[in-house]
Amino acid sequence: MYPTPQTREHPQQEQPMRQSRWLVGAVAVVAGFVGTGTARQDAEYDLRGPAPQKGQVVAHKSTFQIKNAAVAIKVAGMGIDAKQTLKAYEEEEIKYLAVDGRQVTKAQTRVVVEKVDTVTDVGGNEMDESKDGDLQGEIIVSERVGQAKWKHTLVDGRPTAKQKKELDKRVGPESDDDLYPAEKVKVGHEWKVKAAALQRIFGGSISDLKGELKMKFVRVEKLGDEECAVISSKGKVTGVAKEDEGDLNVEMELDGLTWRALKTGIDVKDQAKGRIRMSGTVDQDGQKLDLDLSGPITIDGTARLKTK
Repeated sequence: MYPTPQTREHPQQEQPMRQSRWLVGAVAVVAGFVGTGTARQDAEYDLRGPAPQKGQVVAHKSTFQIKNAAVAIKVAGMGIDAKQTLKAYEEEEIKYLAVDGRQVTKAQTRVVVEKVDTVTDVGGNEMDESKDGDLQGEIIVSERVGQAKWKHTLVDGRPTAKQKKELDKRVGPESDDDLYPAEKVKVGHEWKVKAAALQRIFGGSISDLKGELKMKFVRVEKLGDEECAVISSKGKVTGVAKEDEGDLNVEMELDGLTWRALKTGIDVKDQAKGRIRMSGTVDQDGQKLDLDLSGPITIDGTARLKTK
């Protein structure tokens, strides 16, 4: 309540002063809000960010999910229809042991979690399966031995036959510079990238990537304490999933957003959705199966630079 003439002298001076203080506070609140969600019209940003540094440790978490996919199997002239939900979860910590320019050339990875859960419904009968990855709990040293070629070894002894196959599929921490413009750009900038640039994301699980993604620098906003460039990506990608049982052709439609920290150049958050189709002939227990799977997918990931 404002003071009255009976309680304060010169009351006509008090109200304007209070209004000015309120106005300053309001401007500060608005300025703070704008600073967390928008960018200046003329501001330019380096989306590639700084080069990686020796000794940095980056913690990654990712989840890949296919929900209620339609599965058609043909074997010995018979057809089987099923529904399948799959969730693959990975958590890793990567330490950069050597860096050449903007490329990590040697790294140590601790595989914290590597797990796949599946639920398959055949004619109303559900079968659940949960499987830990062969490299879960292992520490892997990766050395770059050529263009996009890596040699992977286990710190604690020789790998089993299954572990060796998984090590052969892995890729190292390749630079992601080819995903982003070399020059500084403004919000609204659009560009295209070849699907091959996504190999570092899919690792060795899907190879021979083809297609194109349309990218757009959507906005700048804060995520936690990080000022991030929010980047959209959309397109179709094809590839081959090479499994022990046989090769499967893969088709994906992806629509995603990435929050890329401007200070560190780390993708602190990824979200994508779309559809996937996998088809081909596989060998299971000596029998040839024609397999066709299609359904919606979601991909979620986070990363953070660990401090000592």
